[in-house]
Amino acid sequence: MKRCIVISKADPISIGVAEILIESFDFKLDDQTYRRGEVEIKFIDQKHIYAEEIGERLGADLVVFPSSHKSEKGIQAFLTHPVGNWKDQALYGGRPRKLSMTSALMLTNSLQTLMSEVDRLGIKGWDVRLEVTHHGPYTSIPSIFIEVGGSDTSTITSRELEVVATASLRAAETEIHDADNIAVGFGGGHYAPTFTKLVSEGLYSIGHMCPKYALPIDDEMVKQAIEKVVEKPRLALIDWKGIPSQQRTELISILEKHGLEPVKV
Repeated sequence: MKRCIVISKADPISIGVAEILIESFDFKLDDQTYRRGEVEIKFIDQKHIYAEEIGERLGADLVVFPSSHKSEKGIQAFLTHPVGNWKDQALYGGRPRKLSMTSALMLTNSLQTLMSEVDRLGIKGWDVRLEVTHHGPYTSIPSIFIEVGGSDTSTITSRELEVVATASLRAAETEIHDADNIAVGFGGGHYAPTFTKLVSEGLYSIGHMCPKYALPIDDEMVKQAIEKVVEKPRLALIDWKGIPSQQRTELISILEKHGLEPVKV
């Protein structure tokens, strides 16, 4: 199985993560590629979000994108999220109304590793969260982003880069398999506080997440949210307070049509 950590040369944070992976995690240079077991580090020139079909082009079985993050409110955070666009626009890469394949177990591994590493290294003043599905690139290969950042004045040291490097490697090493607690999520805000809590506590592994601001969505997008999680979700977590009642009713009807069990959270 070919597992790729994709490094963008256009992103200094991504380059910094690559340097730590190579220096501290026993990656060896083999035929112009850094490898550790099944995990390879691949460098691209463009920004991650515009690297369309990168998984296919690399011949990868799964892909992790270590990346910078910019918060309009200046919130310093470590984040992990699936990829795709819910609506008719694709302003930041990807394709309109297309979700990329993702892995709920990769997201769980990355979130839990980010949390444990922040604690282990004693890093203060940084949030650790899931983000909902957003932006590009489009790929049919299971993929996730792992990000760190805040405002333009946020200082990111080797410790923060080490957190992202460790989480990227753990995510890339994920063994994909079916499980009873695989879900997709609907409702709530962009930084998914309810879903973050549930995943951090090990109650569910969540793939695609559609926030309140992207609702309502139609049958086709619900179908994609289900089919583009590699572990085959059987549950739909609904952030009850985060969705108007009329939209909840319509959404539940579509979910049940596709055989998902709605769960109020």
